[in-house]
Amino acid sequence: MAPEPAQTVTSPQTIWECSLVWADLLIARHVEALERSRSGRFALSEEETALYVGVDGSLVCFVIAAALHERIVRLELSFPDAIFVPLAAAGEEGATGTLRRSAFSALELSPDLDDWGGAARALLIRTALSAHPDERLLWDRVRSAALRVVDAVASSTPAQHTGHRHPDVQEDGPYWERGITVGDVILGEQRRRELEHLVGWDEDGY
Repeated sequence: MAPEPAQTVTSPQTIWECSLVWADLLIARHVEALERSRSGRFALSEEETALYVGVDGSLVCFVIAAALHERIVRLELSFPDAIFVPLAAAGEEGATGTLRRSAFSALELSPDLDDWGGAARALLIRTALSAHPDERLLWDRVRSAALRVVDAVASSTPAQHTGHRHPDVQEDGPYWERGITVGDVILGEQRRRELEHLVGWDEDGY
């Protein structure tokens, strides 16, 4: 879950705020997919509960947001175009590549804002640099969970949003070569809600 802002916010006003909101969406989509795949059984393990919706959820969200933010900055995307930040792309140039290769660098690049995850950022930096095995384990768990979330959502999301794509995109290639973006996820979420609304309308008869 995204770190709670100190004040009520109506809509994201900065790229960093968008990154946190999108990270929260990616986690929600991943959790929903896990629950659907395990229909009739206990949905989440104790570890998954802690990482996605429990005590460590805000840390996982922050790391995902940091990776998205890093890609937006490095790719020099404007605020309106930030929605086209790639989750996965050829040459490891998506958020999954950042999480695999340079998650700590992305963490350092993230803004240090008390109202938008400052406490999570401080804890993550401390644990990532710690020589204590338990603290280092927390960082490794959180980073790995963040990568699993983004990788899983990217691999299950069709490329359907019109807009900027990675220059080496291959429409018929594997998901990391199709340049799946946050925009694809958001569009898919909008269409899913529209379908649910239509189904509900049909069942109610009005």
